[in-house]
Amino acid sequence: MSIIVTIAGLIASVFALGPANVDVKAILILVAWSPALTGIAFIFYITSGAHRSRGAFIRIHRGTRKLYFIYPRQKRLHVLDWDQLEALAGYVPIVSASGYASRHPLYLLGVDYSMDPPTEICAACGNLGLFDGDRSAKALWSYLQAFMERGPGGLPKPAPLPPRQSRWQETQQPYRDWYAGLRRSLAKPYGMLKAPLTIPLWLGWLLISAFPDSVEAFIQYNVPYTQFPKEIDRLCGFDEKRRPVIRVNG
Repeated sequence: MSIIVTIAGLIASVFALGPANVDVKAILILVAWSPALTGIAFIFYITSGAHRSRGAFIRIHRGTRKLYFIYPRQKRLHVLDWDQLEALAGYVPIVSASGYASRHPLYLLGVDYSMDPPTEICAACGNLGLFDGDRSAKALWSYLQAFMERGPGGLPKPAPLPPRQSRWQETQQPYRDWYAGLRRSLAKPYGMLKAPLTIPLWLGWLLISAFPDSVEAFIQYNVPYTQFPKEIDRLCGFDEKRRPVIRVNG
């Protein structure tokens, strides 16, 4: 992440000074100050609270017809009426040194009447839709509606959670996924002919996606997700105690 911040900062500084006013001395000054951007990125990481929570989940219950949600790095439980929710596909622009992109998570809007005064709450579901616009958000909303109407019967089962890997394996996984995607792209019909165009794009994707994901996996390896209260765990069937795991070193 610090590399991306540094590159973006350098480019922004060049445009702020004006390309006509940038000479060798100005470039050397910018490069000399670039390590400070790493410290700025670290300060932003700490002050944002990302070192305390990796994120949050939503839970919906067909019996109570309620949505339960806790904002990351907070403890207050928000309870929303499912039948009064409004859904929309969000738009999150992403501008980086490598180009422009956008994400489209599913936003669920509702009113928490337990607050004084009643307050509108926005719960973001992590269907980002980087390449397919708002289609993934619409598909997720249709999936949730079908679950609330008919239950899990007839719905495709979610992919199983992958086993927890070591910190080093988690750090390498984004690069393995990136390389596998590149190989699939080149293996398509005319893939090698398009390589002069696709490989630079994939290298940009390596910088703006795989590298930040790798750094996040390393830094936040032991950072937990936001926890629900025990009564919500029992209500939603997540109160089963895990068996103790005995690790033997040697």
